Amino acid sequence: MKKYILTFGVLSALTLLNACSGEGETKTEEQIFAGSEKKADVQISKEVFDEMIQSLPQPIEIANIITKAKMPFSKEMLVPSENAGKYADKYYQAMAFGAYGVDLGYINLNDKKIYVIEYLEAIKTIAASLKVDQFFDFQTLYEMTKNRHDADSLIHISTRNFNKIDEFLREENRGELSVLMLIGSWTEGMHMFGQLYKKEANDDLLKRIGEQKVVFENVMVILEKLSKIEHFAKLKNDAAEVKKAFSAVKISYEYHEPETKEVNGELIIIDKTETKVELTHEEALKIITAVDLLRQKYILNITKQ
Repeated sequence: MKKYILTFGVLSALTLLNACSGEGETKTEEQIFAGSEKKADVQISKEVFDEMIQSLPQPIEIANIITKAKMPFSKEMLVPSENAGKYADKYYQAMAFGAYGVDLGYINLNDKKIYVIEYLEAIKTIAASLKVDQFFDFQTLYEMTKNRHDADSLIHISTRNFNKIDEFLREENRGELSVLMLIGSWTEGMHMFGQLYKKEANDDLLKRIGEQKVVFENVMVILEKLSKIEHFAKLKNDAAEVKKAFSAVKISYEYHEPETKEVNGELIIIDKTETKVELTHEEALKIITAVDLLRQKYILNITKQ
């Protein structure tokens, strides 16, 4: 799925990485790329890698797409808010942070104010653990709830907050956590698509699920590139079943001229190209099952502290 509207946040420099070698040596992003370029099997530049990261949607953007599916709200789809203080380390916390971002956006867009406080608290808890709580602004997040009928403004506010956190993590040489936040949000969004599809299978949701093959392929390249970090290597191996399930999807495109619009003083390009997806009901269920297993391991897998 080509999705310019999902990449207008400034994410192109997301990858100042804190990777560890087998001897425990800390490596910078530049060292990772400099070393990898000597290997014949690596065919990706830093610029292309950055573009792949740009293809990963931010949490609120995923929530907006899911809400547009116009299915009844279901709290059962969300990560339990009480899990927030129970994740084993910063990598699991980062993925959960992204997932909670999707959940909070989904709650806001559906005007379920009864759940807003508990999910704000969940995000604040993880933000404190990741040492990014100085960017956690309750007032801004409440502003999001007031703007729930204006999806473009809500996306703009959420993107601005994420970019502040991302910039800080990059400056602190912890950019890999930003990557995991985006992967966590994608996993949560796919889980929601799957649960909605199982409740009421329809062609629109089937297409949405199939389109995500393109995003997932970029996820796998990112995981491969960062596999010097143990968590990423494990995540890549565990994602193999998702990759296998997505292999059944066939995607083609029919080009249409893009549309431009201004939102909060920023010019946004909306891709109007039509995506054609070939995917059967049975194949979609296999993708859903594989994604849910990954979500179980990395987003629902908690350890009491």
